[in-house]
Amino acid sequence: MDVSNVIEFVTRKSLKTYKTKGSRASLPKQHAAYKRESNKKGVVFVSPSKEKLSQGKGHIVTSYETLQEQCDHLTHWTPNTFLGGTYIDFKKRILQGHTKENLKQINTFVIDVDTKNTDLFAFFLACEEEGVPAPSIILETPRGYQFYFVLEAPMFLTKESNYQVLKVAHRIVANIKEALASHVPVDQGCNPFGFYRIPNNENVLYFNDQQTVSAAALIEWSKAYERRKRKGAFHVVYAPNQESQIHQEWYRAILNSTHIHEGNYMSSRNNALLTLAIANYGSGRTYEEAFNELDQFNSNLENPMSQSEFKRTMKSAYSGRYKGAKTEYIQGLLDQWTDQSINLAAGKGWYKFKKARKDRERSHYEEWEQDILDYLKTHTSSEKELTDVFICDSQAKLAEQLGMAVSTLKEVLKRSAKIIKVVKGKGRGQQTYIASREILFKCFLQLRKKLIRHGVTWKSMYQAFLFEDQSLGHVFEGFFLPFEQWATHYELRCRTPMLC
Repeated sequence: MDVSNVIEFVTRKSLKTYKTKGSRASLPKQHAAYKRESNKKGVVFVSPSKEKLSQGKGHIVTSYETLQEQCDHLTHWTPNTFLGGTYIDFKKRILQGHTKENLKQINTFVIDVDTKNTDLFAFFLACEEEGVPAPSIILETPRGYQFYFVLEAPMFLTKESNYQVLKVAHRIVANIKEALASHVPVDQGCNPFGFYRIPNNENVLYFNDQQTVSAAALIEWSKAYERRKRKGAFHVVYAPNQESQIHQEWYRAILNSTHIHEGNYMSSRNNALLTLAIANYGSGRTYEEAFNELDQFNSNLENPMSQSEFKRTMKSAYSGRYKGAKTEYIQGLLDQWTDQSINLAAGKGWYKFKKARKDRERSHYEEWEQDILDYLKTHTSSEKELTDVFICDSQAKLAEQLGMAVSTLKEVLKRSAKIIKVVKGKGRGQQTYIASREILFKCFLQLRKKLIRHGVTWKSMYQAFLFEDQSLGHVFEGFFLPFEQWATHYELRCRTPMLC
């Protein structure tokens, strides 16, 4: 695998091909590239180590030639392209400019799983279960994995639109993380447009340059997900009767944590201060009031930051770019530095809900679907045999068991992506099998664990399902096919079955 292809694929060719100075390419090649790339290109920020990154140190790269030369000596980069960059301190290589407002384009969404105690196959199943497109790239990190969802075409940011694209992208990636977190241990506190591991010749586990997703498709998925989760089409930063952030329990919990230190990505000491300062700004406190309280917070830390760094972070919080501290960042800090007993204030007035079911003459389709899923959760199991995952009877009797009309049952089964239906036979002897996809997937993974203990490879697994229950085996065919390329690639690369 040529890692330069991976890097170009992720960044959607948004950098120059060759260095401006000191290129090793021939002059004709440089001249041809210059003519071809007359449109404005961007930059990415890189860092040689996690330690340097935690100190804000790194350098700016403008060309693929440089990235190709350096990728094996770098650990982190910004896979989304920025308009430009500079240094706060050139000698110490302290970076400046990797802010959301300076983003040129969004090329990819990256999901971080910060543990290796997970099954990579389960991540693909989670995507299938939630209707999320499969990732384009999987990188192995020292502590886990990172999954790159590369966009078919970048999402470009413009000041004229008040960075509306960024708001939409934030909402999409937050929904993807929330959806997948119910299946696999996704880190929901990572900055979606910050630094991630850079692809190199050692860490790329999977790369499929045919797998991209359109921004429009993700927007539609995100809207459907929010409808499913009963989220409103809009929200406000604060409702009049909502308690200000500096008076909430989480604020005091973080303020009283003296062991917060640098590093830890989005749960670092700097991000703790920034989050507390933004909460002050959003709550209407003056800069001086916030400065005095948070200066004491910094002094109480076991390893306080320098005064210059402290002042720079405070000015950033009060720059007017932020309206209030975001829930995902607050939760990351609570998980990292507290005993996790704090409940975030949900806030009043955030979402608009429909009438209660008992107050309506008709139930919504989603409610009938949930009734079936609740019934299946009670009456089926993923712990035993495949046949225990399904309930089976005529559609009339199933409708009677579920307390709904046959026509309603048929419509729900036709439209549902969460319920598996298999019909056997004809006429009076016809039988309908239904199962919850979630329970079926759990059964699938448990059976897979049994099989891989005996060294069974992916190609043997489908045959094993057929052998286990030939009458239902064909149901599983559709589950295997989307993962065939990934599974085959992974087994060839690691020379082992998919033992993760």
